[in-house]
Amino acid sequence: MKISRSLIGQMGSFILICLVACTAPQQGPSTPTQMVGPVSPTSDDHLAPTPKENLITPIETPSTSGRSPTATTQYFLDVALDYEDKQLDVSQTISYTNNTNDTLFDLLLIVPPAYKKGVFSLNSVNTSQNPHGSDSKVKNAYIHLSLDTPLEINQQLEINLEYQLRLPRGDQALGYTHRQLLLADWYPLIPPYHDDVGWVINPPGRVGEHLVYPLSDFHLNLCLVPASEDLVVAASAPVVKTQGNCYRYEQGQSRNITLAVSPDYQVSTIEDDLVTVIAYTFPEHAELGLRSAALAVQAWGTFTELFGENQREFLSIVEADIFDGLETDGLIYLSEWYYQTADPSPQNYFELLIVHETAHQWFYAYVHNDQAREPWLDEALATYCETLFYEIHHPELVNWWWHFRVAAYSPEGPVNADIYAFRQYRTYIDAVYLRGAYFLQALRDEVGDPAFFEGLRKYVQSVDTQALRTGEAFFDAFSQVTDVELSEILAEYFQ
Repeated sequence: MKISRSLIGQMGSFILICLVACTAPQQGPSTPTQMVGPVSPTSDDHLAPTPKENLITPIETPSTSGRSPTATTQYFLDVALDYEDKQLDVSQTISYTNNTNDTLFDLLLIVPPAYKKGVFSLNSVNTSQNPHGSDSKVKNAYIHLSLDTPLEINQQLEINLEYQLRLPRGDQALGYTHRQLLLADWYPLIPPYHDDVGWVINPPGRVGEHLVYPLSDFHLNLCLVPASEDLVVAASAPVVKTQGNCYRYEQGQSRNITLAVSPDYQVSTIEDDLVTVIAYTFPEHAELGLRSAALAVQAWGTFTELFGENQREFLSIVEADIFDGLETDGLIYLSEWYYQTADPSPQNYFELLIVHETAHQWFYAYVHNDQAREPWLDEALATYCETLFYEIHHPELVNWWWHFRVAAYSPEGPVNADIYAFRQYRTYIDAVYLRGAYFLQALRDEVGDPAFFEGLRKYVQSVDTQALRTGEAFFDAFSQVTDVELSEILAEYFQ
């Protein structure tokens, strides 16, 4: 294991035991899930020009023309970031291959930053079919592109967009405060397509996350304008190249690409044979940087033993001016409140939430689900992973965990409710996270440890990672390892 600076204390050896127990809460964005039929795009045969090109020296980006069609959507993002003005100028190319079983007459792009008025301004959009431009507009946070020529199965189309983001001020995952800038869900993206229903689109809810992300490859050039040596950039992928004030990132087979920027970050790095973890903390919590990175590395090893390997090998942990924690693929935001309330013991939300968010790199990133329709598949499982971690590393605290994390709230509500069933975070957390933990423990008690852990491992490893996992897939994995009747448990916890 390599450590960027001396680590006080010992991490403790991983105990490879199949002992476990369960729970934990969180948060997110109301309107029922919506699926719409086929839709369309526009683009050039090369990347659009770098914004503010007179101010920056971009890192060379490989041309998108002439590539053979691939199964994975490719995102090429060329970004000029003005930190002082809190503004981004973006040229984006999406290389999309029709991997559906339908001929597509339209394409649909979701524009998450357009959910908030005044943040997203579209300058132009064109496609390889129509390089002279399209009159498509952003409407209700979507861009609908009607295709001049239908996109046949396995055919490829490129969409070029140029746009500007003016970030909102506030404690949110897309915005800025006096000490940092956060960029989550900041670019237009193509949603999954189901052959029987069309594009999968979930509107925001009052709680929970709502977006569904197909695995994609990301190629990002980020240039700071004007150049600044004071800014520290945290990303969901490691830097592969730097050139002057520009940074290049490559993130393959991922759900999304996420950033955070601040002049105040203190950086701590720990790596082992499985993962590299970089922690970004504010100066007053610098001593917690190595602790958070070490904890995430330890949790990564534990979950690898329990659930099998995760193809991801990198994770950033960012202290953030936000209300709670938020997982993305390769980067997690953790509220500064958890750092402020941390103590030297494992009996605090700082430790619980780092374990919880690390677990999301399995249950969300590697094993993906529809977060709006079946949030229990990531949130209940990530919560239960906390108690699994404590069973192995702090067995004397398991009873404490159950009381502190779950029982103290006397949680109620159906575990499998969608996000639109809730108007408040507390009731959402109680039902999905906390009763979800109770449900998983009841399932474990009913089928026994060997079948429980074998069922979880099958659920994680046996399905194509491109496919959305469903509750049906979860219970199918368990049906392969046990014939125990589960109807009573389901009647108690599910609606």
